[in-house]
Amino acid sequence: MMNAKKLLILTGPQGSGNHLFSRILSMHPAVQGWTALKEEYWVPSDEEPFAEYWVHPGRLDEQVFAEARYFLANVSCPFFYDGTRYLPRIREVADRAASFGINVEIAIVVRDQNINAVQQQRVGGQVTLGMAQDYYYAHLMNSPHAVHFIDYEAFFLHKLHYLRWLARVLDFPIAWESADVMRFIEQDANRKYVAAIEENWLDATIRAGRRPFSERSS
Repeated sequence: MMNAKKLLILTGPQGSGNHLFSRILSMHPAVQGWTALKEEYWVPSDEEPFAEYWVHPGRLDEQVFAEARYFLANVSCPFFYDGTRYLPRIREVADRAASFGINVEIAIVVRDQNINAVQQQRVGGQVTLGMAQDYYYAHLMNSPHAVHFIDYEAFFLHKLHYLRWLARVLDFPIAWESADVMRFIEQDANRKYVAAIEENWLDATIRAGRRPFSERSS
C-alpha cells in the first residue's frame, strides 16, 4: 500500500484543539481537508466535509476519494450534528474507507485534562472527556488502523519544529514552513486558564536542593 491513497482521521475530546489541527493539516496543497478553516477561525463541526458520515457511515462513497491522494477528516468526540449530540462512528468510517483501498490512520488530539474539563463545562455545561476516552478505548485502540496522539502543548511549545516531526511520524504532508500555518494563532489558548500561585509546599525544598553541598543541612 506504499502508493495507496491516505485518509487521516483527526479526532479529540471536545475542546482539545481539533479546529486548530484541522486548519494546520489542511494547509498543504496535496491534502484535501477542511477548506473553510483556511479562511475562518471557527466553523460549526457539522459543516466539516465528512460530517454526515460520522452519523451515517454507509453514505461514504468511493468517489469521495477521487480527486486527491491525501485526505483529512475531523470530528470531536462527542460532536453536534444538526443540533443533536452524537458519538461519532469513527471506526465504521475508517473501516468503510479501508474497504475502498484507502490507507486509514487515526490521530487523537491530546490537551491537558484539567483545561479540557473546564472548557467543556464552560461551553457545553457538561464534562464529556470520559465519553471520548471510553469510545477511543473500546473502538479505536483495538482496530486495525494505526492510532497516533497529537500533543496540543507540544505544538505551542515547539511550533514548526513539532510540525516537521509530526509530518514524519504521520507520513502525511504538513506545510510546516508556510506562514499560513500560524494564521489565527496569536498565543497559546491555554494561557487564559492558567493563574500563578504565590507559593507551593515543595518550593522551599527545591530551592534548598539548588544550593552548594556545603550549604545544605543534613
